[in-house]
Amino acid sequence: MEQMGLAQRKGTSDATLVLEARNGQVHSLGLLFERHRPQLYAAAVSLLGYTSNAEDAVHDTFLTALARLDQLREPAAVGGWLHAILRNCCLIERRRRRPQIGGAEAEQHFREIPDDERIETGIESRELRDWVWAALRKLPEEHRATVMLRYFSFYNSYEEVSSILGVPVGTVRSRLFDAKIRLSDLLLSAAGRDEAHEKLQTERQSFYEDAFRTLYRGQRDRFLSHFADDLHLIWSTTGNRFRGRAHFDAEMDSDLQTGVRVQPKRIMASDNITVLEAAIANPPETPNLCPPGVVMVMTEGAAQVERLHLHMAARPPFPMG
Repeated sequence: MEQMGLAQRKGTSDATLVLEARNGQVHSLGLLFERHRPQLYAAAVSLLGYTSNAEDAVHDTFLTALARLDQLREPAAVGGWLHAILRNCCLIERRRRRPQIGGAEAEQHFREIPDDERIETGIESRELRDWVWAALRKLPEEHRATVMLRYFSFYNSYEEVSSILGVPVGTVRSRLFDAKIRLSDLLLSAAGRDEAHEKLQTERQSFYEDAFRTLYRGQRDRFLSHFADDLHLIWSTTGNRFRGRAHFDAEMDSDLQTGVRVQPKRIMASDNITVLEAAIANPPETPNLCPPGVVMVMTEGAAQVERLHLHMAARPPFPMG
């Protein structure tokens, strides 16, 4: 199906493309959106005028539809459904339009995808989830980490992402806005499924789960050897920055001596970026020694973690147990 020529695919009905997209054929989803893009843009212009906001509304529509495709009851009515999403995007923009500067301008464009309908939980098809992760690999490192935290992490508010990465909230919004445009463009040019992420995710999850098990079985050096000697350690909670693994070694030794245990709950991977969310188990005699959660954002080099953002969270990641 994916090898079928574009001319031959032009006669495929909207309903068929929707059903194919639900079955994981990203090319069909891209073709469907490309088919409706001119009419959507014209409608956006009629509501917002010839500004960049009209094109932004079309991008918003595509990503919202991507997250909500399973909610479309009548596949043949996808055109009207897309226009309803677009109209809502435009009305939100018109109500909120006001002079803004810098990254704050991006927030209004992202609000069409609510916090409780993040991309991963909104897409039922495993193949489409795989596509989203494969597409993330094409974003810059700083954008990938931001998107991973915002749309796949438990600590996903603008303020929490800002604290974890140690950048202003406006920077978070700017990165997300830019990532949204890139992902929308990638969707339109999608040609099929990339299975690389599923393999990477499985490998990275297995590695870190095993790494923490070995740490608490007395194999400290084996665990720490995954981090480079010149590790760039960033404590986003305090803003402190250190160069050299010795600082991280000292923190881990302190945890081992006091009986603090890190319990990984969610591990996400995208190319050389890994986000690890964990609960912290304090010793019974000092139950409030450390905050209940920690986020580790790791950037890997050829063989070792070269940069590590550490963020102590005021709440543990869900699910617990």
